[in-house]
Amino acid sequence: MKKLTKALIIILAIIIVLAAGGSLFLGNYISDRILYQNADNDTHDNSLKQLEVWGYDTDAFLAEYEGTDITATAEDGNEVPGTYYGFGNDKCVILVHGAGGDRYCVAPVAEKYFANGYDVIAIDQRGSGVNPDDKVTFGINEQMDVKAMVVKARTELGYDTVIVHGQSMGGQTTALYAANVTPGTAEAADAVILECPVPGMELILKEMFGDGDTDSFTARYFVGTSKLMMGIRYGIDYDDGDTIKLAANIGIPTLVIVSDQDSVCLPDQVEQIYDNISVDEKEIVHFDSAHIEGCIDYPEEYEESVMSFLENVLN
Repeated sequence: MKKLTKALIIILAIIIVLAAGGSLFLGNYISDRILYQNADNDTHDNSLKQLEVWGYDTDAFLAEYEGTDITATAEDGNEVPGTYYGFGNDKCVILVHGAGGDRYCVAPVAEKYFANGYDVIAIDQRGSGVNPDDKVTFGINEQMDVKAMVVKARTELGYDTVIVHGQSMGGQTTALYAANVTPGTAEAADAVILECPVPGMELILKEMFGDGDTDSFTARYFVGTSKLMMGIRYGIDYDDGDTIKLAANIGIPTLVIVSDQDSVCLPDQVEQIYDNISVDEKEIVHFDSAHIEGCIDYPEEYEESVMSFLENVLN
């Protein structure tokens, strides 16, 4: 009997060790797939294909608007690449693209700003375009790039008024940036626009792994193991990418844009971000569109909504 008990204990110990080892291996694998999600992606080509799907004339944009390549240095040393469209205006907007694309996919939005007297800087997020950091951290590290470009726009390019407008994961990056800067300082924008922002790093991953069911065992297991390894190996905490929660720290005037047909960043989740923003100067606008397609489907209404908000908070 003692021998049987000992054997069972040994077998159980082996199972536990194998399970733990397997979980760590899996967590490590998932972490790398998350961080290096664009390793085999041509994000520039993805942008051009998306613009084509939308029926947008990219060639006409490039022929009409000539930009200049610029860089800014983030606090961790990352060199942030951007295209600067400077036409001598006194206001500048920094555009932050979403996941899977690069700075070129924000061209339709840039044109709206050009038409209303804004200069534009479109940046490549980490893991995208020619940004030298190939790790995607859902805004956690990317927010440092935004802050660096805001400072450059103010101190080197001489703008008194600087806006940051982010789409999808760029909206999440912009939200995290706004939640972590002090209003009135050189690194703080005068207003931010969160267009269909990703509601949270952990939440979006749970939805992906759980096929929409964030409470499923699969979702909790895969996200839990990857969260552990992400912290151990890279010092990244999913909680630092919780857009809904951290929105409470935003002290900058904020416009939130919701796409009511959005299946990526669900409307009710985006509304939660808006509800949690504590600053009084905030607005929310809805478009009956799919993810970040309000500018494409309702160009005049989109432009009016954005410019009306900026006029209200900047004057």
